[in-house]
Amino acid sequence: MKKNSLGYSRTAVFLAALLSAGVAHAAADDVASLYGPQPPANASYLRVLNASSQAVRVALAGSEAPQTLAPGAVTRFSVLTPGTPARVTADGKAVAEATANAAAGAGDAVTVALRHDAKGWHATRIVGRYERVDGLKATLRAFNFTSGCSAKIGVDGNGPTVFAQVAAGAQDARAINPVSAKLVGQCGAAASAALPLPALAVGGSYSLFVTGDAAKPVLSGARDALAWPPAAN
Repeated sequence: MKKNSLGYSRTAVFLAALLSAGVAHAAADDVASLYGPQPPANASYLRVLNASSQAVRVALAGSEAPQTLAPGAVTRFSVLTPGTPARVTADGKAVAEATANAAAGAGDAVTVALRHDAKGWHATRIVGRYERVDGLKATLRAFNFTSGCSAKIGVDGNGPTVFAQVAAGAQDARAINPVSAKLVGQCGAAASAALPLPALAVGGSYSLFVTGDAAKPVLSGARDALAWPPAAN
């Protein structure tokens, strides 16, 4: 039987189109499974770090549920709609410093560190951006909540420097290859205890927090996670 080359060509194109569509669909599924449901593009973000030595009951504006935070623990990022103040309450009382400088702008990520003294709870906030530095690597962020300290973060045992200088009240971010390491935070000659960095996946994000005081810095960390989609009531 004589074969129709044009017919074969059309069939090949049709099969290629089906294959291409299938690959595209699989790729979309991969992206969805990696990143999950995404919040609105104009959202801002808020989370709370308990930088004190005692537990605290926190409630924050947005999508994250009220919860009790142990010392050193951090909430997920709560998703805020445009114009929503970054409001935080600690043990039922509003923390005024948390909402300083008005509402966060679209894409802003506010991290609030809570401390406690004889007068109650106080907050320090650092505003950055919620974005990936490099989609082909993991993102590592550093937040310095220690006054009078220009923080350095490096690998334990005189290893490489990860962040050379993070000013007090500031943050920095960089892309890293997913590796296992123990990190140390320093304020001058004073060093924190070593913090094991968990296994990070490509596209993942992890935050480091320098707290305590300049004479005795504390380095803690947490995976960056969104409280999204909101839990059903």
